Amino acid sequence: MRISTKFLVLVFLVVGCNDDNEFDPDNLDNILTISVENDNAQADGVQEIEIIAMFPDDFSTEADGMVDFKVFKDTVEASSQSIELIQENGIQMKQATLRVKHNDADSIRAKATINVNNILISKEIYISFSKAFLNEINVTSSSLTIMPNTFSEIDITTELFRNSGTVSLSSEAETIVVDTLGQQRGIFNNYKNKTDSAGKILNKFTLGNDDYEGKLYVVSSSLNESNETKTDTLTIFSQN
Repeated sequence: MRISTKFLVLVFLVVGCNDDNEFDPDNLDNILTISVENDNAQADGVQEIEIIAMFPDDFSTEADGMVDFKVFKDTVEASSQSIELIQENGIQMKQATLRVKHNDADSIRAKATINVNNILISKEIYISFSKAFLNEINVTSSSLTIMPNTFSEIDITTELFRNSGTVSLSSEAETIVVDTLGQQRGIFNNYKNKTDSAGKILNKFTLGNDDYEGKLYVVSSSLNESNETKTDTLTIFSQN
């Protein structure tokens, strides 16, 4: 049987075109999937959310065998994670996992990127961190005495504690200073009621024109996860 040379050339061209289409960016876009495990982890700087990038075993990425990740926090965090072989529903796949911690209750965009035949393929996903509440509260002062009828200041520090990690950034706690009859005394300069990244709130307190002398109670309070009020009280003295 004689096969036409023109027919052989045509077959070669058709096969060659199909192979080229395999690496067309539009065809490659769907090979990469991205998923999340342990979403809504608490934003306590300890609990982790896993971002998982997966693609078929028969695609080779760049020579270093890594998947590039970016997590778009206030400052973008970029890292490369090693690829491992896994079995997914009886099919061999490649996978890389990024573990993310955060101290801010927020929704964050994340991106995974691989390089196949010098074509960059990326997928994005959002992860969410839930608020990490306090277990205990503590209030301290730079001095246990304060002078009445002056604008001299003392530092009042309120700290929110957790059994693990820290409370979420900008957790709220209120602080007041009262006398023995429960009447509020003095003023806070530039009053603050939200925690920093260490779970602390620092306020400047002065009696100002208040000439009260005697015992004062510094009271700090905040709501826990069960919506119960946690309180701590410190006794100081107004005296000349």
